[in-house]
Amino acid sequence: MKFLSCLLMFCLSSPTWAGPNLDLSGNVEGQVRHTSNNSEAQDDLFQDWEEENFYLFYGNLNGKLEKDNSRIEANWFLRYSQSKLYDPKPTIFGERDPYFVTTIFTFPSQLVARDMFKLQYKRQDGDHQIESILNKFYYEHDSDKYRFMLGRMYVNYGLGEIFNPVNPFNQPTGLTSISQVAQGNDGASITYFLSDTHTIQFLLLGDKSINDYEGKIDSTVWAHGEYQYSDQLQLDYVIGEDQNRYKLGGQISYRLEEAMVFSQLLYRSETSGNKPSHNLWDLLLGYDQQLSGKWHIRFESGYQKQNRYMALNNFGERFLPTEYFGALANVYEFHPLFKASGTIINDLKSGFTYFIAKGTYDLGNSMEAELFGFTPVSKGDDTDNVAQKLVTTDVGLALRAFF
Repeated sequence: MKFLSCLLMFCLSSPTWAGPNLDLSGNVEGQVRHTSNNSEAQDDLFQDWEEENFYLFYGNLNGKLEKDNSRIEANWFLRYSQSKLYDPKPTIFGERDPYFVTTIFTFPSQLVARDMFKLQYKRQDGDHQIESILNKFYYEHDSDKYRFMLGRMYVNYGLGEIFNPVNPFNQPTGLTSISQVAQGNDGASITYFLSDTHTIQFLLLGDKSINDYEGKIDSTVWAHGEYQYSDQLQLDYVIGEDQNRYKLGGQISYRLEEAMVFSQLLYRSETSGNKPSHNLWDLLLGYDQQLSGKWHIRFESGYQKQNRYMALNNFGERFLPTEYFGALANVYEFHPLFKASGTIINDLKSGFTYFIAKGTYDLGNSMEAELFGFTPVSKGDDTDNVAQKLVTTDVGLALRAFF
């Protein structure tokens, strides 16, 4: 916290910041959701509730100061949620934690992926939870040869919208009802523009949240490169140490006139130290096409080796707990003011199938209304992945505004 405060004071007091350009933007959104529990979660996982309502309000306020080749940018994220699901009735053994499904409805619940400075307030009291966090706050300097960033920043790369393994610093939200959210990362970044076709970004990040902000900093040393081989073909590569694992992988994408095919591969070693672990492999294959001026489709299929040491309510780097999956997403514009989307995702190993439908209406004046539904179509039979039993059937309405 002291470091970021000093950074802001230094930059604003510098003569180069005389008369900077200030830009403010953001969004607000309210949601109401009616949810029905999975009977297997009630019987097997002690999630003893049947039907409840879940209310959610969240918003972003983004500020940007620019002067010549320098910039300071910050984003404040606020989220308030209320439901009886936060406040289960106590048992003879005492008070109980909120039901697991509250984590799904507020995914991603961790708004800073690599967290050294905290800069957040989070409290759950009775049937409600409030979160207030500065999930972006950085200084940036640009030149013809490089870009330097220092502070809490978003790290955005990778083409996966459902699963994006080559980028462990920003979880994809393609299957959630919360879309206007991104994860921050604390540290420094320098990007070199080696040529018109080749750039490489180096990241030095830190995380103290693993040890409850006490003790040592878990460091990340990371490199991500992009090489534009031709107008159609791009190659990406990643290598580094992150979360006490060595990681190596890449992405290849090929663009057609109205379509794109892409693939990702990531290897993660066992964790260093004495914690039990095993190595992990991630694979993604994807296809994206604009079929017409109104119809857009995307297919993603992948494999994430199941981490048998992961907690039951930890959904890792994607929204659904699946090991092998295939997903098909369609978006169709029925009218300039109305579009509908449908996504079906299937666990190829267990048979678990999930369907998401959304209808979005443009209300004008930068406002939207959205009706959404989430439901398991098939429960599957994979006893090794019991977290699939936590997935509920939901219908809800969202109102959002942008400014």
